[in-house]
Amino acid sequence: MSTANITSALGYFELIDQDASQKSSSPYDWEPEHWVQYPVPESYDILARPWIRPEQLPMSFVGVNIVDVENSLILKSMTVKIKAGKIESISKSLKEHMQEPGWESVNAEGLYLSPGLIDVHTHITITPGTPNGQMRPRSDTETALATQYVLKGMLWRGFTTVRDVGGANRHYKNATEQWLIPGPRIFQGGPLMSQSGGHGDDGVDLDKPITGCCSGGVGGDGSSCIVDGVDECTRAARKIMMNGADHIKICSSGGVASPTDKLDSEQFTVAEIKAICDVVRMMKGTLVTAHCFTGPAARNAIEAGIGGIEHGHLLDDDTLKLMAKKGVHLTPTLIVQELLARPPYQAMIPPQSREKLKLVIDGGYKVLKRAHELGVNIAYGTDCFGPMQPNQLAEFELRKKVLPSRDVIKHATVNAAKVLNMQGKIGIIREGAFADLLLLSANPLEDVGIFNDPHKYVKGIVKDGRVVRSELKGLRVEVSLM
Repeated sequence: MSTANITSALGYFELIDQDASQKSSSPYDWEPEHWVQYPVPESYDILARPWIRPEQLPMSFVGVNIVDVENSLILKSMTVKIKAGKIESISKSLKEHMQEPGWESVNAEGLYLSPGLIDVHTHITITPGTPNGQMRPRSDTETALATQYVLKGMLWRGFTTVRDVGGANRHYKNATEQWLIPGPRIFQGGPLMSQSGGHGDDGVDLDKPITGCCSGGVGGDGSSCIVDGVDECTRAARKIMMNGADHIKICSSGGVASPTDKLDSEQFTVAEIKAICDVVRMMKGTLVTAHCFTGPAARNAIEAGIGGIEHGHLLDDDTLKLMAKKGVHLTPTLIVQELLARPPYQAMIPPQSREKLKLVIDGGYKVLKRAHELGVNIAYGTDCFGPMQPNQLAEFELRKKVLPSRDVIKHATVNAAKVLNMQGKIGIIREGAFADLLLLSANPLEDVGIFNDPHKYVKGIVKDGRVVRSELKGLRVEVSLM
């Protein structure tokens, strides 16, 4: 080969390298760096995370109808610009917006732009496919791998933010934040805290020495931390917060799935709960939330300083009034009870739990209605774990039986953002908020049940400004959920 040909060939490969470099600057054409030339350049950053994607291209939705969930209004024919993962500007649409230089413009006329959905009661590490419907995973490794499927499914359904209340850790949160795993923004609290014999104690290996990350023991599936007494509660809470928890969840009453504890039992003393709340406050967590069904158990937890009640299906009016006064959030979970009450999901709980289930189903609807009337902040939560997760959107159908759609959509947007201390950042379409958006073909303020038919009504899903699902011409998918 002649020198001229070699020079020509080198020039050709140089052009290819330049093209590849230019190609990688676009998030749509980006490919992970699976090969590095040898010898490796001295400037090569060995500490870089090669899965980090380029910044999203600036994008605008033109002619769209904004769903103002906070004020229950539709703002017609608007232009919403998103850049660097956030909402840059909102204005009335003009014709020139479709050809504006520097913006990838999407014609969204006739569509509705809703904030991404928020589910504040999930268990992302209780994955489908466990034998005989058991909640316990086969192994930590398999759980971590299977959780990727769970997170992709949640994002596909339109949940751009979730809160895990027992099982997940900061590594899952970091993975979706960095797009190592496509999934919702995650808020997590590590293992939930339970007293011995409480709802979080499955009785596994009780005759063996107690070990684990907490001063007590860890439940059989790793999602619970068993502690007793103020000192153990304090030390365990500090460990959980040290490990990166955003919040801590405790069990302050009995539960349905736990076969031996009484539903109306009061778990943890006020002093124990106060010790946990003090740790979370002092270590700058958001709040302590309590698995709780009954009024007496809830009042103990509220007296001790908790900020949220999960489930709460047997709460009385006096307790709900106290919650409204103290600003304690309520997250009912109607769908999980409905599913567990009948086949095929009935097999997931022992027969002795089914009587308890009957008590909480009817109570859940009554409490939801009264909590709304009394001014309690109600958030959207499902508790759909394992094979129930595809039913995550059905909670909308159940809540709209009791409350108007314009109120139910608040549960999964602005109300849920309050629980996470993320007001104005998620669950709302506002300048400066995260670009977590859903494009819909119908108005959810008129019928929130459209979310439960995503194939028909959901035309696009955007999380952090990146399109993950699209059935709309001109709206390109950047990160596939396949």
